Amino acid sequence: MTPAPARPHSESALAADGLQRRARCGSWPAAMAAIDALLAARRWPASRVVVLLPHPRLAAQARQAWSATHAHGLVPRFATPRQWAETLMPWSGSPEDLSRDPARDALVAEGWLDRVLGAGTEPGLRRELVARLVDTAGQLAPLAAARPPAERQAWADAAREALGLPGVGHARWESLVSHVALAWVGACGFDTDVLWSPLAQADADALVLLPGHQSDPLAEALCRARGEQGVVLDWGPAEAPAPNARVLRCADFEHEALSAAACVLEHLNAGRAPVALIANDRLLTRRVSALLHEAGVRLRDEAGWKLSTTQAGAGLMALLRAAAPRASTDDVLDWLKLAPAFDAGAVRALERELRRLGIALWSAVPEALRPEGVDALLKGLQAPRPLVQWLRDTDAALALSGQRAALQADAAGAQLLRVLRLGDAAHEFEGLGEAAAAGGDTPRRPRWRPARFNAWVREVLEGAGFQPAVQGEAQVVVLPLAHRLGRAFAAVVAPGCDERHLPASPDPVGTWTREQREALGLPDREALRAAADSAWASLLDGTPLDVLWRQHDNGDPLLPSPWAEQLPIAPADAALPPRELAPAGTAAPRPRAPTLVPERVSASAYEDLRRCPYRFFALRQLRLAEADELDTEADARDLGNWLHDVLHAFHAERREARPGEAADREALDRLAESVAHSQGLTLEHGASGFLPYRAQWPALREGYLRWLYAHEAQGHRFVEAEAAHEARVGRWRLYGRLDRIDHAADGTPVLIDYKTESRQRTEARIRVPFEDTQLAFYAALIDAPVLRAGYLSLTDARNGEPALLLEPDDLAAARDALLQGLASDLDRIAAGAPLPALGEGAACEHCGARGLCRKDFLA
Repeated sequence: MTPAPARPHSESALAADGLQRRARCGSWPAAMAAIDALLAARRWPASRVVVLLPHPRLAAQARQAWSATHAHGLVPRFATPRQWAETLMPWSGSPEDLSRDPARDALVAEGWLDRVLGAGTEPGLRRELVARLVDTAGQLAPLAAARPPAERQAWADAAREALGLPGVGHARWESLVSHVALAWVGACGFDTDVLWSPLAQADADALVLLPGHQSDPLAEALCRARGEQGVVLDWGPAEAPAPNARVLRCADFEHEALSAAACVLEHLNAGRAPVALIANDRLLTRRVSALLHEAGVRLRDEAGWKLSTTQAGAGLMALLRAAAPRASTDDVLDWLKLAPAFDAGAVRALERELRRLGIALWSAVPEALRPEGVDALLKGLQAPRPLVQWLRDTDAALALSGQRAALQADAAGAQLLRVLRLGDAAHEFEGLGEAAAAGGDTPRRPRWRPARFNAWVREVLEGAGFQPAVQGEAQVVVLPLAHRLGRAFAAVVAPGCDERHLPASPDPVGTWTREQREALGLPDREALRAAADSAWASLLDGTPLDVLWRQHDNGDPLLPSPWAEQLPIAPADAALPPRELAPAGTAAPRPRAPTLVPERVSASAYEDLRRCPYRFFALRQLRLAEADELDTEADARDLGNWLHDVLHAFHAERREARPGEAADREALDRLAESVAHSQGLTLEHGASGFLPYRAQWPALREGYLRWLYAHEAQGHRFVEAEAAHEARVGRWRLYGRLDRIDHAADGTPVLIDYKTESRQRTEARIRVPFEDTQLAFYAALIDAPVLRAGYLSLTDARNGEPALLLEPDDLAAARDALLQGLASDLDRIAAGAPLPALGEGAACEHCGARGLCRKDFLA
């Protein structure tokens, strides 16, 4: 077999060309020298000059760089356009302005769409259009803000004309969103509009722009408007210094995360702090951050998280999911665990009981089990109402559940309350977007259904960012690659430098065509590639740099980013500090628990002991148990429980009566429906997975009745069902609940145990009666000199066969042998005999203690 040819990398040439053409590294000394020379040449007083920066965190570093060469004298003002605008005049926009507040903007966007489409749009399409309108308006906002307010509407009209008429099909919606977004931003005021006013002209004699990697339309427009008093400077030398980098090749996601964390710790241990952690891949960065937090590193995340990913956001969404009319039991339990108003111990006890009962929908939970106050609280969030009332009622529900106090004490929670205006601040949304929707002086006040409110909250939390605070000086700063420009760090670690997360030619954002981008002035692919060139070059300023990429992601092969390929360093395999581990298996457990032997033993408990002593130790002596799933598909176990209860109810009601076949069928059908409802196995309870089992019912019913009539014709009569019985052998008590006891014509008791497994498996049980525990154990519970017992195989009736009672031979001998073995086994355990893991085959495959015994790792 010949090796596959190397996959060509089409972006490598682009990367090499970009690095040769453009290398903006952010040299403060060079930038300060250029500014100083400019001020001297133009004779501008430093205090009357505003130096516009691409990022707000650069202002402090710019002042420090200026002070390094100007110990005395006046200092230029270093600020972004928005920072400068804030110092001139606080902004108070109109309710319809694009505010970059996700909650307000979503509501205003709905108003604009209602003006165009009306209120009858399908809800799912409406939510999608709102999200796209907010996103599109956000892309156009920098272009609109770069026009003086008096010219903005004319620019928007010209841009809409350039886009042409709305298209058809899917293009219709994209075109509609584009036209509405242009109308919106054309009518908007922005917080930077003061920079176009005489106030800004009087505040600064000249503007100097230090550009970022991407063009800033507003800053560039302000400089152009100033004429000779507006100057754009470059940062530093055209040639970047030689890179001080190493390229590390990782195997997969987790290996890359561990390697990146190890690189950061290596720099910190060497005294290099702070370290910049570049957020190319947000999921990977979150994992690296978690590893560093665990190591005690002080970390500041400037890239931020979505508010929806915080614990506060999860807690609010848990409440809203729990309030849904068809909420699952899991959803309500998840919320109850987060609600301080409800006792944690009581909630755990409730969960155990609901898992035992297997109730998947909260509406099917018996009222006696529900914690006091839960139903009233949740039902208060189910009826439609206006948005402002939703916010007030949600705030009241949070207060009743105890969650509000926890939110106020948490930084993310406090931001969540502010962003959503929960409580008293809800009046800020009064009428927001409604005037535009009404098209007149009488705004509508729509009543929102729960699904619409929940979707709005989810979208707001997705759109809002959160930056956690850090105590003390940060040792590690997480930041996007574009924010590396002009920042001083002792070392840089850049994980996620693969072809997927760091392409040389990023895809443009949005659905605009090339022609539309050109007409609007949006950056095209070439401009984005140039910005990517510049951002990568800012890493290569001589600072120690670690570049990491992984070869596989979820099974897919990955290549390194073209930028990483162009570094003149051979990649090396990432290696964590080696640690020698002696290959050795785990010693086989041989626990002894003589004081924990239960006095009462059931058939299933003794079956566990016979299958595996360690299983008996874990499940019966230590009383460990797996937590049952609540929201699972129905299975054969549900079928068995259902049939058991239906037949029990049928014979308890029928007794000695013989009403005839038609009456028996009617009774069985009625009880089948009633039991299914009580067990939560109907569509009303969301148990659609039980429908295939219900479809078997007519055949099961007919097969059972055919067996029953033949059984009764032989003189058998029903005595009792689901009866508890006990017996004693030595010092041990045996107990169990028997499915059914009949009496034969001669009065002999006949024990019947219902089986819904395959008939072949049931036949295998009785073939070797001394290996079967259940029938022999049940026989020991009945004090009778002569006794019969058998398994009633039910489920093969669906093949047209009647149910079949399968009785073993030598039942009395099997019973006596079981009693002798049980007494001997329990006596030995009580005397301190070990309980090793001896299970094999199916006994291990379906064991609740699997893994606890560590059998797979034994020496």
